[in-house]
Amino acid sequence: MIPETWIPHRRDDGELVGWIDMTVAEPRLVPIDRLGRPLEPVDDWFEAEEALDAIGLRFLAERFVYSEPGSSDAGPLTVRIAHVYDDRIVLTTALTDAIEDVGREIVLPFPAPVDLRSA
Repeated sequence: MIPETWIPHRRDDGELVGWIDMTVAEPRLVPIDRLGRPLEPVDDWFEAEEALDAIGLRFLAERFVYSEPGSSDAGPLTVRIAHVYDDRIVLTTALTDAIEDVGREIVLPFPAPVDLRSA
Protein backbone atom coordinates (compact mmCIF):
# COMPACT_ATOMS: atom_id res chain seq x y z
CA MET A 1 0.00 0.00 0.00
CA ILE A 2 1.29 3.45 -0.93
CA PRO A 3 1.58 5.71 2.13
CA GLU A 4 -0.36 8.97 1.98
CA THR A 5 2.90 10.88 2.49
CA TRP A 6 4.30 9.66 -0.87
CA ILE A 7 3.71 12.21 -3.62
CA PRO A 8 3.79 10.69 -7.13
CA HIS A 9 6.43 11.83 -9.61
CA ARG A 10 5.82 11.16 -13.31
CA ARG A 11 7.90 11.43 -16.46
CA ASP A 12 6.93 13.93 -19.13
CA ASP A 13 4.86 11.19 -20.81
CA GLY A 14 2.85 10.63 -17.61
CA GLU A 15 4.46 7.33 -16.60
CA LEU A 16 4.94 6.98 -12.84
CA VAL A 17 8.65 6.66 -11.95
CA GLY A 18 8.44 7.00 -8.18
CA TRP A 19 7.39 9.13 -5.28
CA ILE A 20 8.76 11.85 -3.07
CA ASP A 21 8.25 11.65 0.69
CA MET A 22 8.47 15.01 2.43
CA THR A 23 7.95 13.78 6.00
CA VAL A 24 10.11 10.73 6.74
CA ALA A 25 13.42 12.69 6.86
CA GLU A 26 12.05 16.19 7.35
CA PRO A 27 13.31 18.78 6.47
CA ARG A 28 14.99 16.68 3.76
CA LEU A 29 13.05 14.88 1.01
CA VAL A 30 13.31 11.18 0.21
CA PRO A 31 12.90 10.04 -3.41
CA ILE A 32 11.37 6.55 -3.61
CA ASP A 33 11.80 4.46 -6.76
CA ARG A 34 9.03 2.54 -8.54
CA LEU A 35 9.77 -0.57 -6.46
CA GLY A 36 9.17 1.42 -3.27
CA ARG A 37 12.86 1.56 -2.33
CA PRO A 38 14.00 4.81 -0.68
CA LEU A 39 16.95 6.63 -2.21
CA GLU A 40 19.33 8.96 -0.39
CA PRO A 41 17.59 12.01 1.14
CA VAL A 42 18.01 15.28 -0.76
CA ASP A 43 17.60 18.93 0.16
CA ASP A 44 14.99 20.15 -2.30
CA TRP A 45 12.18 19.10 -4.62
CA PHE A 46 14.24 19.60 -7.79
CA GLU A 47 16.96 17.24 -6.51
CA ALA A 48 14.33 14.63 -5.64
CA GLU A 49 12.85 14.82 -9.14
CA GLU A 50 16.32 14.62 -10.69
CA ALA A 51 17.16 11.52 -8.66
CA LEU A 52 13.99 9.75 -9.81
CA ASP A 53 14.39 10.87 -13.42
CA ALA A 54 17.99 9.60 -13.44
CA ILE A 55 16.81 6.12 -12.40
CA GLY A 56 13.64 6.19 -14.50
CA LEU A 57 12.22 2.78 -15.29
CA ARG A 58 15.21 1.23 -17.04
CA PHE A 59 16.04 -0.89 -13.99
CA LEU A 60 12.84 -2.84 -14.71
CA ALA A 61 14.63 -4.45 -17.67
CA GLU A 62 17.57 -5.59 -15.55
CA ARG A 63 18.08 -8.92 -13.87
CA PHE A 64 17.66 -9.31 -10.14
CA VAL A 65 18.53 -11.92 -7.55
CA TYR A 66 15.77 -13.13 -5.28
CA SER A 67 16.29 -15.32 -2.23
CA GLU A 68 13.00 -17.02 -1.43
CA PRO A 69 12.45 -17.09 2.32
CA GLY A 70 12.35 -20.66 3.62
CA SER A 71 13.42 -22.10 0.27
CA SER A 72 15.59 -25.20 0.45
CA ASP A 73 16.73 -24.83 -3.18
CA ALA A 74 20.39 -24.50 -4.08
CA GLY A 75 20.43 -20.73 -3.75
CA PRO A 76 19.01 -17.43 -4.91
CA LEU A 77 17.06 -17.23 -8.18
CA THR A 78 17.94 -14.95 -11.06
CA VAL A 79 14.74 -13.16 -12.03
CA ARG A 80 13.29 -10.28 -14.04
CA ILE A 81 10.48 -7.98 -13.06
CA ALA A 82 7.38 -8.85 -15.08
CA HIS A 83 4.94 -6.31 -13.59
CA VAL A 84 4.90 -3.63 -10.90
CA TYR A 85 1.65 -2.63 -9.27
CA ASP A 86 0.98 -0.37 -6.30
CA ASP A 87 0.31 -3.39 -4.08
CA ARG A 88 2.56 -6.12 -5.51
CA ILE A 89 5.55 -6.91 -7.70
CA VAL A 90 5.48 -9.87 -10.07
CA LEU A 91 8.80 -11.53 -10.86
CA THR A 92 9.55 -14.13 -13.50
CA THR A 93 12.33 -16.66 -13.80
CA ALA A 94 12.03 -16.35 -17.61
CA LEU A 95 15.15 -14.38 -18.47
CA THR A 96 14.34 -13.78 -22.13
CA ASP A 97 11.30 -12.82 -24.12
CA ALA A 98 11.48 -16.03 -26.13
CA ILE A 99 8.17 -17.87 -26.43
CA GLU A 100 9.65 -21.11 -25.08
CA ASP A 101 11.10 -19.32 -22.00
CA VAL A 102 7.99 -19.56 -19.85
CA GLY A 103 9.54 -19.40 -16.39
CA ARG A 104 7.79 -19.28 -13.06
CA GLU A 105 6.02 -16.25 -11.60
CA ILE A 106 6.67 -15.10 -8.06
CA VAL A 107 4.46 -12.46 -6.46
CA LEU A 108 6.04 -10.18 -3.87
CA PRO A 109 4.43 -7.53 -1.71
CA PHE A 110 4.99 -3.86 -2.44
CA PRO A 111 7.36 -2.25 -1.57
CA ALA A 112 10.03 -4.68 -2.74
CA PRO A 113 11.47 -6.76 0.11
CA VAL A 114 15.21 -6.78 0.84
CA ASP A 115 15.33 -10.32 -0.58
CA LEU A 116 15.14 -8.77 -4.06
CA ARG A 117 18.53 -7.34 -5.08
CA SER A 118 20.14 -6.13 -8.28
CA ALA A 119 22.16 -8.88 -9.95
